[in-house]
Amino acid sequence: MLSVICRLKDEKIPIDYRRKVVSFLKHAISNDDSAFYDELYENNVNKEFTFSVYFYPDTIIRQDYISVVSKKLAINFSTPDPYICIKIYNALSKQRLTWFNISDDNAIHIVEIHNPKEKVITENRAIFKTLSPIVIRDHDPLTKKDWFYTFEDNESIDILRRNLKHELKDKFPRDISKDIDDLKISFFDMKKTVVKSYEFLIPCSLGCVSLEGQQYLIQYIYQRGLGSKRSLGFGMLKLI
Repeated sequence: MLSVICRLKDEKIPIDYRRKVVSFLKHAISNDDSAFYDELYENNVNKEFTFSVYFYPDTIIRQDYISVVSKKLAINFSTPDPYICIKIYNALSKQRLTWFNISDDNAIHIVEIHNPKEKVITENRAIFKTLSPIVIRDHDPLTKKDWFYTFEDNESIDILRRNLKHELKDKFPRDISKDIDDLKISFFDMKKTVVKSYEFLIPCSLGCVSLEGQQYLIQYIYQRGLGSKRSLGFGMLKLI
């Protein structure tokens, strides 16, 4: 896990701030290691990381923009892959104190990078709080169309399991389909929200989720995030 403390030139940032973080990350990686950039972004690969943005308490969310009064925020990255963690750390380290424009009137730079110790799950059940909204997407590979669901929809948990099977198919030395089928996913204290991501408005879920099943699988989901569009700043979890 990485916690990246950043400073803004101006307090006003776009509502679609995750898009700006992705641009900043892609800029850092492409400048540091073009081969790694190609690994992640030149092919339509499933990226094994997630991130969330922490705004300090004086932040005000307005209709068309966010006012970060302190001009300070933290970008938190999580991945189960040490290789990806090191590559992102190296790329961002080289951008420290270098301004990157996130709008015509604002820019961001990195002040500090921390590597906090990640918690290890030792039991077969864990409860998490969402640090960034969970996206539940049902994608049709033939029509290329997407349908989005929230915790309120009966199909949501089945879709999460089906996507996990597809995404983790070759991540482990054995077939883990049964472990995913047996994984119990429960939502509570949840609320529905709609988030702008690029040109789309996406219904998402925020709140708490319980995972019960194989310890290794829960640990992997915790580090990688839950749901779709994780590398765009969705699905990051905090163990509670």
